[in-house]
Amino acid sequence: MRTVVREYFRANLALFNLGPNAIRPEEAAYAMNELVRPASVIASHPNEAVTSGGVLQPNSRAKRFIDQVKGRPVYLAISGRTLEFDGSGKCVAGGCK
Repeated sequence: MRTVVREYFRANLALFNLGPNAIRPEEAAYAMNELVRPASVIASHPNEAVTSGGVLQPNSRAKRFIDQVKGRPVYLAISGRTLEFDGSGKCVAGGCK
């Protein structure tokens, strides 16, 4: 991840699959914090109920991941919402906070 994604491609935006068979939240956060270091992260495919009424559920894997990612915003991939990012990986429309 460090060599290919960060150093070669210089990715500014990472889309991370948090499915239970993919990777644990702690490992995913380590990858974002130490290996890839994108400007922004989109958490996708959590395969669990992540939100209720638009509020992040406190006991979800997605919440554990978001709490451990440091120095960059993490956005949830939510059905029906289109996020837009600029070339530097900064969210510019569709649910940026």
